[in-house]
Amino acid sequence: MPEGPEIWILSEAINKLYHCEKTKAYGKHLFIFNKNSTNGENWSFGLNGKIFVLENNELIKLHTGWICGDQVKFDNYATETQKLGTNWLTSSEADLHKEVDNWIKSKKKLAALILDQTKISGIGVAWGSEILFKAGLRPDMRCCDQVLNKLADSMIEIREKINKHYSEQINEATCKEFIIEWFENLYEIRDMDIYKKGSQLKVLGRNWWV
Repeated sequence: MPEGPEIWILSEAINKLYHCEKTKAYGKHLFIFNKNSTNGENWSFGLNGKIFVLENNELIKLHTGWICGDQVKFDNYATETQKLGTNWLTSSEADLHKEVDNWIKSKKKLAALILDQTKISGIGVAWGSEILFKAGLRPDMRCCDQVLNKLADSMIEIREKINKHYSEQINEATCKEFIIEWFENLYEIRDMDIYKKGSQLKVLGRNWWV
């Protein structure tokens, strides 16, 4: 399932193809803008939504599989993103620390909060597993029963690693091919330490890796 980093690299490839900021990535959402406009379509990809580039470079979203995500029109980008939490990949360090500080006394399991897209947008089970592993935290334990002082720093360190690694994956000459093959290559371009390598743990119906 594509998460924030995978949507971000897809957006970067599309913008290179079009030689303009045709898209913006925010969390797990890809915003496709109409020409010279603040409106357009908000694409999410669920578990298996894909994207394709036609011969004329027109982008289309392929609705394949069981959960393929949504494709809905929006009128204003700022209004749409206000419905989501702070963007993990682009938020300031202060904003991430501020949000995590709100969790310290929570009796909810950490898995529930880190996946809540209205709090921090862009983290799923894959990158969430990496972040918690780096911070030495457990998804199945309540926030109030753990020390979260390394969590925001772990989010920041992981995203810096992603930015460096993902930026090396695309170039202008091959960006169209990259876009078309993007979904199939999700796990090939991910550079992870614990996801699908550690022990599997089911928390709130989702499979985590610890």
